[in-house]
Amino acid sequence: MDAVYSAMKAIGFADVGIAVGETGWPTNCDGYEACSVANAASYNGQLVRHLEAGKGTPLMPNRRFDTYIFALFNENQKPGPTAERNWGLFQPDFTPVYESGILRNGQV
Repeated sequence: MDAVYSAMKAIGFADVGIAVGETGWPTNCDGYEACSVANAASYNGQLVRHLEAGKGTPLMPNRRFDTYIFALFNENQKPGPTAERNWGLFQPDFTPVYESGILRNGQV
């Protein structure tokens, strides 16, 4: 985020809002150990905690960013590599793939 901000500032657009359009971590993919439920839960869980804390970044303290996690649902019918079907926080039947920290009051 700070790298984007620094580049925007250098060309005279420091006052333009920044949104994270798509971020996430796959739970399964072809041949990569990094694609796991544990790593996805860690990445997205820490992202949610950081955003909720409202700390911002070193160059933009206390700044909040609109952030969109990719994806809400696993896409079990999507063609292509395994990873393309496994970015969701929920299965197509609405069951959570893992606890991401987005549900409130112990909702399941």
